Amino acid sequence: MPNASNKTVGTGGNEETMLVADVACFLHADAETIMQLARAGLLPGTRVGKAWIFLRADVLTFLRAKIDEDTAARRVNAQNTAPAAVLMTKPKRSAPPALPALSCLPLPRDTTK
Repeated sequence: MPNASNKTVGTGGNEETMLVADVACFLHADAETIMQLARAGLLPGTRVGKAWIFLRADVLTFLRAKIDEDTAARRVNAQNTAPAAVLMTKPKRSAPPALPALSCLPLPRDTTK
C-alpha cells in the first residue's frame, strides 16, 4: 500500500521497498546510474512490470559494502604512496666555536690621542 513518500511496504509489512527515484535520492546518485547498477546485478533489485523495486535493507547493505571496499582501497593506496609532505624539525643551533687567540698580531694603537 503506497504512502505519501511513494514508498510501499513489502511482504508482511516488515520490509520497505524503494523505487529507482527513491534509491537515487537516498544514494545521491542519478536514476540512470541506479538502473545501470541494477541491470549489472551490483545493486540487488527486481523488475515488476516496467518498474525496478529495491528493498531498503538491500540498498543499505550495498552502500555498506561499497563504503568498506572504497575505504580499504584508500588505505592500501595510502600505504603504497609516499606522504605528500614530511614534517622536518630544525636542528638546534649549537654555540659557535671559540676563535683561536691571535697572539702573533700586535695590539691596535689608540688613535684618539
